[in-house]
This record gives sequence, structure tokens and C-alpha cells, in this order.
Amino acid sequence: MKDAFDTFKAVVFKIGSEEFAFHVEQVLSIEKTQRVTVVPAMPKHVLGVINLRGTITPVINLSTLLFSDLDLNPHDYQLDKYIVVKYDKKPFALVVDEATDVLDIPHDSIQTNTLTDKKVPSYLAGISKLENRLMTLIDANQLLLSMGSILEHESDNHYIGSEENEIQHSR
Repeated sequence: MKDAFDTFKAVVFKIGSEEFAFHVEQVLSIEKTQRVTVVPAMPKHVLGVINLRGTITPVINLSTLLFSDLDLNPHDYQLDKYIVVKYDKKPFALVVDEATDVLDIPHDSIQTNTLTDKKVPSYLAGISKLENRLMTLIDANQLLLSMGSILEHESDNHYIGSEENEIQHSR
């Protein structure tokens, strides 16, 4: 009998030709893209906000965030997907090129000490080697935590998508 703790259940997605994964427990949903409302003075990876089932939700371009100096591929946002994750009780829509699988990744296929550079971001949880695939595992909570104050709106010091911000701007 297979032990549930022998695998890492992951939502696999692509940015360019590279494969990444979040732990399934960090993912709220996978959504089709929709029109984004731009919010002034945001960093280039914060595209704006969407109304996701009544909740104002920040939209973050993972390609720009993870590969700020690289242009992996031109984007046709109509083909992209949002992977919605929750951080600090708020949803965030992360733009990816495609969401491909929900996959059980055996823990023995995950290597966490493959990169020895001390500048490796805390959100890189490991690399998984599955048959002929290499997949980078990302901790969504650590990724958003690493963005910290970037997610705060400059003008009113409230997080974009926060309940207070929604109430204040809905009046």
C-alpha cells in the first residue's frame, strides 16, 4: 500500500518551455484569463487586478517575476491561465503560460540541495527529476512573502486585494 506521505501532490505549469510546480494545497483554483484593470505605480510584474468571484484579486505575471532580465517568449495573454493561490488570507492570480497536470511527485525524486549558491531564493523548494523531465518546485507562500512590500499599494499602504482596500474603494 502506498503511503500518502511518499508523494508531493503538485499542480504543474509552464512558463515558456520550463516546467514548474506548486504544492496542490497552495492552489485555490486554475482560471481562464480575464480583463485586467491596471493599477498605477505598480512594479512591472504586477499587471493589475481582476474581479474574481466578487473579490478584487491582484494579477502577477510569474514570467516577469521569476525571469525579470529574460524575455522567455512573447505573451499572448488570451492563451495564458491564472493559478490562484492564497497568501495571508488573500487570493493572488499568478499568470502562467499553461497549467498542465496535477501530479504525484515521489519525494525521492526531489532534490533540495542541487543549487549551492547562497543567493538561491527561499521560494525554490527543490528540483524534481521524473523520467525525462526536470521540474522546479516553488513554494507559493515563500514566493509571495519574498515580494513583501511590493504588494502594498504605494498611495494608501493597504495591500492590493485586501478587504479594507476593497471596502474603501467600493464606496
